Amino acid sequence: MATTLRDLLDDPALGLSLLVDGDLDRPIRWVHVSELADASPYLDGNELILTTGIWRQRGTEALDFVRALETKSVAGLGYGLLNPCDSVPHGLIRACRDEGVPLVLVPTETPFIAISQRFVERLHNKREGDLRASLAFMSDLIASADSPDPATGLKAVARILHRETGHGAWITDGSGRLLAHTGRMPDRDYLQTVAQNMRIHPNSNGSVRALRNGSRITALIGLAMDNTGILAQARLEASVPVVGLVLARERTIRETERRLAGELVSLILARQEQAAAARMTSYGLNPHKPNVAIVAAVADAETALGDAERWLDAEGLNGVVTLRASQLHLIIEDSATTSHADAYASTLVRAVTATAAGVGTLAPDIRSLRKSLVQARQACELGVRRGGGTVVSQQLAGRHSLLLALQDQDVLDSFRDALLAPLEDYDAKHSGDLVPTLRAFLTSGGKWQQTADHLNVHVNTLRHRLARVEEVTGRRLDDTSDRVDLWLALETLRSET
Repeated sequence: MATTLRDLLDDPALGLSLLVDGDLDRPIRWVHVSELADASPYLDGNELILTTGIWRQRGTEALDFVRALETKSVAGLGYGLLNPCDSVPHGLIRACRDEGVPLVLVPTETPFIAISQRFVERLHNKREGDLRASLAFMSDLIASADSPDPATGLKAVARILHRETGHGAWITDGSGRLLAHTGRMPDRDYLQTVAQNMRIHPNSNGSVRALRNGSRITALIGLAMDNTGILAQARLEASVPVVGLVLARERTIRETERRLAGELVSLILARQEQAAAARMTSYGLNPHKPNVAIVAAVADAETALGDAERWLDAEGLNGVVTLRASQLHLIIEDSATTSHADAYASTLVRAVTATAAGVGTLAPDIRSLRKSLVQARQACELGVRRGGGTVVSQQLAGRHSLLLALQDQDVLDSFRDALLAPLEDYDAKHSGDLVPTLRAFLTSGGKWQQTADHLNVHVNTLRHRLARVEEVTGRRLDDTSDRVDLWLALETLRSET
């Protein structure tokens, strides 16, 4: 706190007496001794002026002397007695009372230098205290950045800001999504409005600071107050790089976890059960206990991935999530039944704004987890074709797509190449479009005119192409067995993805 006239009056070592009351809590800028008739040209305001009244011997009136000081809004006037029998002039007391300038009596045993020394001591102590407080503040901030858990680190920063400023603090990401806060939870619409305004007008809010990556706002740090003082603004500014450090660590951890989660799903799909089991253990998942797979189709993949990670935390679920193409793949530890996972999938769809989700059967251990993943992928694709919603694995019974997806990829590749490689070679050399023509014909159920219309060709052109297909493959399109083989070969292209 700054030194005030009240502080000096309360100091028994100085022995000052109040003669004219006024604003005794105004911070004193400095202590000056002046015997000039007009000291105002040398003042900046809020000084305590000490005088023995020598200016009176030069004919200066007390009212003129005081008025000159009041033009600079001095904090007060101290009148020093040179002899014990002296007294403060009544004219000076009256002038101070009229002009609203506090007046104190300085006894003969108190030299002016004692007052100056006491003021400097208090100023030094204050500055030393401010420096210690700033060092402690920065030390606490740095300690929060060292927190192994980024969420805990951000909460610590918010608590430190609250402690230092006396106001609630909050931290959001660039979109206004709340990451940490103290005090009353800020309104969500307010935070989003602040984020939008800061993007348009970067300096529009004195109680908010933005962390930027180039022109993009990555985080906002704010105080729940309208007018921030210099100290609060300094504390806000100091917190920005620390929040940036915490978020950078969080991004590094998250990106590593995402990469490892992607490798886990790849290991399971590749039937590398031993390596997958070790990876599951590192995630806190037990490969020897029931787990279930959920796959969700999403439009905004990166946003959905972050939403899914937060959904797992919010639901208190032990699991991992990764992104493959435009699908989220989740493995969740579950000791219940598949119907329980169906409920998870329904809430997941809302949390990540998924177009569809698929649920695999409950896998008793890691040996069955690949089947659950494949089922979930196929169920998700079925959900997309149906126009959205959640599909559970039981609805896949009897579907050839699931049968293909569960096969060894080398077997599928060999089967497909035996039938389709000759057609693909022919198309590459002659631009014959035999593969897409065959797919369109079989998809239509063997309807000639419908297929021709779909391909936008004459029906005779279609007949010529399909005759070429039979010639190249050695299969007949009027034979059901051959049609099934060709259709399954075409479907293996989809099952690969």
